[in-house]
Amino acid sequence: MSTNKKNIDLSIICDDHWDVVFDHVGLGFWELSISTGILRSTRSFKKNLGCPPDRVLTYETVLGLILPEDLDHVQDEIELTVSREKNSYHSVYRICRPDGEIRWIKADGILSQQDGECLKLIGTILDVTDLKE
Repeated sequence: MSTNKKNIDLSIICDDHWDVVFDHVGLGFWELSISTGILRSTRSFKKNLGCPPDRVLTYETVLGLILPEDLDHVQDEIELTVSREKNSYHSVYRICRPDGEIRWIKADGILSQQDGECLKLIGTILDVTDLKE
């Protein structure tokens, strides 16, 4: 059977497989419901923030990891995206992990709403500390 004639359905790949891929490249995914404030995130998102994979993170908890000197800029970027003054959210900022280690994070996001779905901000984070040094 020729592989170029076969359609591959990636939707059958389970979440655990995606976690392995995202852990390998260090990319964390997140989704924030604007109406409820509920934050959903991948294992690699939590790893980038220095949190255990089974920890439930809230939006407030994540904001609390951002260094105070960087927090206003991050919140401004998010607000400009949510208010639709900007098409997307892009920010590089420092966090203090629960163990006290300071790391640089690059975060990107977009506003999303599909067919009656709640408005949400979705995006990625990547630890870019090694690129900053």
